[in-house]
Amino acid sequence: MMPRAAAPSHMPSLVPAPIPALLLSLAVALVPDGAAAHPHVWIDTTVEVILDDQDRAVAVRIGWVYDDLFSLSVIADRGIDTDADGRLTAQEAAALVGFDMHWEPGHPGDTYALLGEQDLALGGPEAWTATYAEGRIATTHLRRLPAPVEIGAQTLLVQVYDPGFYTAYELDAVVVLTGGSGACAAQAWGPDLDAADDVLKAALAEYAADQDVEADFPAIGHSYAEEVRVTCAAR
Repeated sequence: MMPRAAAPSHMPSLVPAPIPALLLSLAVALVPDGAAAHPHVWIDTTVEVILDDQDRAVAVRIGWVYDDLFSLSVIADRGIDTDADGRLTAQEAAALVGFDMHWEPGHPGDTYALLGEQDLALGGPEAWTATYAEGRIATTHLRRLPAPVEIGAQTLLVQVYDPGFYTAYELDAVVVLTGGSGACAAQAWGPDLDAADDVLKAALAEYAADQDVEADFPAIGHSYAEEVRVTCAAR
C-alpha cells in the first residue's frame, strides 16, 4: 500500500483510474485467445468517515462516480434522458435514485471496514442519492456500524474493492472526516500495483486454454484494494 497524493481540496481527483488500462492489456495477453478482460466497470470513489463526539466511528458515506460507458448503458436501459440533452427531468432523476442500491441481504457492497484485523459489519445502504452530469452517474449511500467503534490506538480501515475485479475502484485522495474532536486524521492509500499484478498473473496462469476465464474470473480483487486509514491521537 502507498499513500495517495492529495488533490487540492477544491478540485477532487475524478480522473479515470490508471489501473484498468494496465490490467486490461495484461489480462488479454495472458488469457488464451484473449478470452477475458477485467475490469468492466470503473468507479471513482469518495469515502467520508463519520465520528461521534468521543471519536468513535459510527458510519461511512460512500460516493461512486461511474465511468461514461456504464453510465450511458444505465441511462439507456432505464429509458432516461431520451432526448439525449444530458439533463434529467425531475421524474427521470427520481427514477435513477437507488438503481444500484438493491443488494441481496448480507452483500458487502464492495466496502469493508476493519479495526486492526477485526472485521466490522457495515449495515445496508441508506440515504441514497443519485445525479447525472457530464455523461456520468454519481451516487452516494450511507453505511452504519452496528455500534460506535472506539478507534483508540488502533487503525480503522475502510477498504473498497470488488473481489471478482469486475469493477475497479479509484479512491479519491481527499478523505472526509465528519464529527469528532479533531484528534483523528484520515489518509487514502493505494495498492502496490507490482505485487497485485504478480497475483493476477499467477492466478491467470493456472487456467487451461479451454477454460472460460470470463465466467469464473479469479477472486484477486483484494490485491487491488484501495483503503482509507483513520488514526486518532491519545485522548
